[in-house]
Amino acid sequence: MTEETPRVLVPLAAGAEELEAVTIIDLLRRARFEVTVAGLEQGPVRCSRGTVIQPDTTLDAIQDDAFDLIVLPGGLPGADHLRDNPHVQAMLRAQAERDGWLGAICAGPKALAQAGVLEGHRVTSFTGALDESGIPSTGGLVEVDGRIITGRGPGAAMDFALTLIEQLAGREAREAVEGPLLRP
Repeated sequence: MTEETPRVLVPLAAGAEELEAVTIIDLLRRARFEVTVAGLEQGPVRCSRGTVIQPDTTLDAIQDDAFDLIVLPGGLPGADHLRDNPHVQAMLRAQAERDGWLGAICAGPKALAQAGVLEGHRVTSFTGALDESGIPSTGGLVEVDGRIITGRGPGAAMDFALTLIEQLAGREAREAVEGPLLRP
């Protein structure tokens, strides 16, 4: 847990799963995290179901910034774009090397696998998303292993985002966000 406001990067690619992206961004901002949404390219990002999100900036503009957490939404082909982007891959490897937090949900763990940061970690993902990598998925809703947090899919988005909050800012911060959501 960091004493200062956690700084979070959400790289956003065309074809991202908007339910996951918006839930992550919204809940982390409710927790008063400093969230930067960075598109892989300039301009709005059309997500997998047609929702358009305007990123705060581009990945190139913030590439050298240090973040407490880099978190990847899933969705296809968005997760494949994150997996195949050299800037994203370099940032993920650098984040792991400095023992920073990494999060990914749904098909997003594909990018973490490509970066070589999942070996030996307990992770979950969308069904079949990690098959090509050979990394086993537990099938659990959310997994936390060291500084890697993964979520299964769109239905896990709220639990995943709340877990990110708890891991970076503590149980009280999670409860402060979760209470007003009136979850069952």
